Amino acid sequence: MFCIYQAKTFLVLLLLFFPSKALSQLDNEKSIDPIIKSFLMPGWGQRELGYKDRSKLYNYVEVGIIITMFSSLKFSNEMKRNYIAYASEHAGIIEDGKDHEFWVDIGNYTSINDYNSEHLRNRESEDLYPENDKWTWNWDSSNNRKYFEKKRIQSDKLKLFSSFTVGALFLNHFISSIDALYLKRLSDQKNLSVKPYIQNSDLTIGCKIELNL
Repeated sequence: MFCIYQAKTFLVLLLLFFPSKALSQLDNEKSIDPIIKSFLMPGWGQRELGYKDRSKLYNYVEVGIIITMFSSLKFSNEMKRNYIAYASEHAGIIEDGKDHEFWVDIGNYTSINDYNSEHLRNRESEDLYPENDKWTWNWDSSNNRKYFEKKRIQSDKLKLFSSFTVGALFLNHFISSIDALYLKRLSDQKNLSVKPYIQNSDLTIGCKIELNL
């Protein structure tokens, strides 16, 4: 579910960055501007412009970001499964139907009685958990509760880091497209030559502009 959200986020950024008219060039690969190619696939435009080493650099960065994104998300989910199993063993938790807030709460309170008592004192009755088998917990030791909380925080950090990589992914595409624009203009300047001349007959000074295609 989280990966789908990341993919949708990146697609929205893509559509916002390029107008539909530019994206319509995809119907014919030869008509696609190198700038657009580099945004769609970092390094693609650089390769077309003849900068293969530069193209490989963007390719490696892209692959590295994608591997990091899915690896961190995978480890986060694995740690979540482990800390839930740990809570079931040491606090008597029933896993089904619990949201993220519940796992945060049980890491901060030894039992459901401690949690409900504090929220009653603070007049936060809307936050109370029903005292039944589904929601009850009672840690067998403070050390086990702290260990659980440590693993839960680590899992959340990995998941948050995975979401940040979506921004890094977009940034790589954006930088690659800007770089392709720079290289394209650089290539255009190389194809353009200006040759000054002087006509001896009447001492006329001028310049001749040649465009090598």
